[in-house]
Amino acid sequence: MNKSIIMNNILLCPPDYFTVIDTKNPYMNREQSTNLDLAKKQWNTLLEIYQNLKKQGHISEVHILTPVQGLEDMVFCANQVFPFQDKNNNRHVILSNMKYPSRQREVPYFEQFFREKDYQVHTLPKEYCFEGMGDLILHNHTLFGGYGYRTDKNVYAYIQKITQMPVVPLELKNPYFYHLDTCFLPLHDHTLLIVQEAFTSQDIEKLKSHFYDIFFVPEEEAKQYFSLNAHVFTSPLTQKYFAILQKGDTLTKSILQQKNYTIFEVDTSEFMKSGGSVFCMKMAYW
Repeated sequence: MNKSIIMNNILLCPPDYFTVIDTKNPYMNREQSTNLDLAKKQWNTLLEIYQNLKKQGHISEVHILTPVQGLEDMVFCANQVFPFQDKNNNRHVILSNMKYPSRQREVPYFEQFFREKDYQVHTLPKEYCFEGMGDLILHNHTLFGGYGYRTDKNVYAYIQKITQMPVVPLELKNPYFYHLDTCFLPLHDHTLLIVQEAFTSQDIEKLKSHFYDIFFVPEEEAKQYFSLNAHVFTSPLTQKYFAILQKGDTLTKSILQQKNYTIFEVDTSEFMKSGGSVFCMKMAYW
């Protein structure tokens, strides 16, 4: 594998102001209180895993973004931008047009971070919503783009032009899987884990031309454990495979073990109250 296509830097944001104050997806319930001390403990456990992987050389950088009071969802770092490399390995980032005003205010802080990293910054037409790596996933030089709840389908024509990469639009039709990263998990060997109930039958047929093996993870398992919201990646140092995911899952974990992933199980139960787990809580970049 070409090391240049491995995103082996990690950006995290502490949950200092994390809480649930409105309803942006079916998991969020203002009547269900969040435990900030527990959330910080869970986040620190995830941070420690990434820091240990860095010490071992599997990750190049772990950067902590300063949280901002009043931005309770800023801990979910996967949504504010989409970083990519062009064919000459130049680094770019597309800024998100977040659906909800409270999350729109997060984007400038991520823009500043990537400008300081000398990324070329791209914007999209304001009339189209787009939520970064939550809905756009790069795999084998192809972009897979979810739309329907947080991202508009029409935005992908602009993204394809900016990135010069093919985009496969995928309609999301189940509100519990409102972002693509909750129901779509590609692995290193053209294998895909997917929640069948989240997609149209036409799109599932479309995906068969891109993946050799497709595993259907039960809807209830994916909802209860956010099992497809895992972070899977390849070490540029050893070419070994790693996966970080919510504890308690069975099928997804067994598939990852079969595919030779080293697995780290974590508890993200506080963050699941807001509709996110491991993948949502980090931004991978070059």
